[in-house]
Amino acid sequence: MQAIIRHCTLPTSGVHHDHPWHQMVIALSGQAEFEIAGHGGRVDAMHGCLVPAGEVHFYEGTGDNRHVVLDHYNPDSAELERLFDRPRYFTADASLRLLLSFIDQEESLWQGSTLAAEGMAQVIISSLHQRLFDHTPRLPAVSQRLNLLQLDNYIQQHLAEPLTVEQLAQVACVSTGHFHQLFRQATGTTPAHYLLQARLERARDLLLETRLAPGCIAEQVGFSSQSALTHAFRRHWGSTPGGIRRLGGE
Repeated sequence: MQAIIRHCTLPTSGVHHDHPWHQMVIALSGQAEFEIAGHGGRVDAMHGCLVPAGEVHFYEGTGDNRHVVLDHYNPDSAELERLFDRPRYFTADASLRLLLSFIDQEESLWQGSTLAAEGMAQVIISSLHQRLFDHTPRLPAVSQRLNLLQLDNYIQQHLAEPLTVEQLAQVACVSTGHFHQLFRQATGTTPAHYLLQARLERARDLLLETRLAPGCIAEQVGFSSQSALTHAFRRHWGSTPGGIRRLGGE
C-alpha cells in the first residue's frame, strides 16, 4: 500500500500529532486552521497544505467542515520528496478544483480499491509538483470568464437555500474577490442583484403557472416570509404577488 485517500471532518477543538507518512489536506467545504512546524495557515476550498512525514502539526476545524486527506507512504518518489521537503501551503486553481470534485464524487472507489487510490494519488502529486515547481511555458490558463450557464443551473437548483457569494465562487472555481470582478464583467451587475432577480422571476412564473399560495412560493424561491416576497415584488414589479396573479389571469 502506497496511498490512502479519505474524507473526514476535522475536530473543532485543537488537535496535534505527527505520523511517519506524508499528508495532503484540502477542504471540500468549510475550513480549518493548521500549524506545521511553526508555519501557520488556513485550509479551505481554495487552499490546502502539505505535511511532511514526522512533522508535528496542530489543526482545528471551523464549524461544519469536510476535508479530503491524502496519506502517502512511498518514500522513493522524487516528486514526493521535493513536495514534502518542508511544510507547504498551496492554492488550488480551477483545474485542481475539478480534480478534487471528481475525487469527492468517486469517494466509494478510493475506499474500495487500493489500486485506484494509488493511481489517483499519483495524479494529485504530479499535478501539485507541476504547479509548484514546473515554470516552463504551458498551455494557456483556464479562461478567466465565468460559465454563466453553469452558474444559472446551480442557482435555479438551489433557489430555496440561502445562497452565498462564497458558494457561487466555489462553483465557478475562483476566489470570492475575483468572482465579484468576473461576475460584473459578465453580467453588468452584482451577484446579489442577479440572485434576487432570479428569485423574483421564478416567483412570478410560479404565480402565473400554478395555484400555489404566495407563502409557499416565497419558501420555494428563498424568501424568509410572504411579507418579504411582497415587499420585494412591490419594489421590483410595482405590484403585489396577488396583483401579478390577477393580471396574469385576465
